[in-house]
Amino acid sequence: MKELLLCLISGGVGYFSREIIKLIQQNGGFPLSGSFKLGLGGSSPRESSKGCLLGAIELGGTTSKAAVSWSSATSEIIADITVPTEDPETTLSKLVEFLVRQESELESEFAALGVGSFGPIDIDPLSESYGCVTSSPKILWRNFNVRSRVVDAFPEVPVGFDTDVNAPALAEIAFGGHGEKVNSAAYITVGTGVGVGVVVDGRPVHGLMHPEGGHITVEKYPGDTFVSECLFHGSACELEAMVCAEGIARRCGVAPENLKDIPDEDPVWNIIAYYLAALCINITYLISPQVIVISGGIMKRTLLYPLIREHFQRLNAGYVGVNRVMNELDKYIVPSKFGYSIGVIGTLHIAERELKAAKS
Repeated sequence: MKELLLCLISGGVGYFSREIIKLIQQNGGFPLSGSFKLGLGGSSPRESSKGCLLGAIELGGTTSKAAVSWSSATSEIIADITVPTEDPETTLSKLVEFLVRQESELESEFAALGVGSFGPIDIDPLSESYGCVTSSPKILWRNFNVRSRVVDAFPEVPVGFDTDVNAPALAEIAFGGHGEKVNSAAYITVGTGVGVGVVVDGRPVHGLMHPEGGHITVEKYPGDTFVSECLFHGSACELEAMVCAEGIARRCGVAPENLKDIPDEDPVWNIIAYYLAALCINITYLISPQVIVISGGIMKRTLLYPLIREHFQRLNAGYVGVNRVMNELDKYIVPSKFGYSIGVIGTLHIAERELKAAKS
């Protein structure tokens, strides 16, 4: 048995079920990586005085995360890890290892898991490719079944699956402090790409697929001569290509990692704010959410929020005349109170919803 396990480990097998992990522990506790000692240490209850243990995996364009919390306080993260988003096997093996280690350290088994992934993804449970990344620009991830990998590692645990933007949109309604009457929200992330999550009447919008708001085309900012580039849509004025990190870097002639060196006074930020305001206008006219939350790495440039609101008011021109838009725009287009943790908190909320569904 030891020889078999050593062969599996040295051969780079990245995914182990709970049963295999127990065997590893029983045969000497061989680690799957130098920093983790795996093994559950015997069966643990799924519920404690703190509620049930929830786990989350959030897959992003540049980095990916895993986190755990108790169901009694889903938005309070106990422990988390961030890793570079590489190929699927490498990325997910690191995140799964972390989650297994948390079960051991907390002496509890997961009651439910949530997975939020960049898209496009197949979120139709009746589809043969349910759980897969589909036509992503990330070629190594195309047709890779993210959900199945997690289910294989935790075969007895319910696993919820949605986009990495629908998840935080749901969490904003549940925990965001936008008011008890808020049951519809849009969540925009602006970073490596642009994603839009939408919740209407408390439910994430799926339909034909899921929203892909970053790929809408908008009217160019007056005098803007920058030509965007999209793998799918060419040089059309596609929103994501205009405002994502790589697009801004190309526009400014710098590497994406050097965007931080562009001063706040640079006129590029006003142009970026215009395009994001155009996205917010389209969302408002088509979906009419009660709040639009914008997050992501580019939004660390907080001066964008007031600029977006200014452009929004000009583009709206008084057409949507409700009080929230006319007089309380700082409550309509907002950052998340959770900062850049909102993504993984949203994925924990997916796990919480999956747990409730399993119990019903």
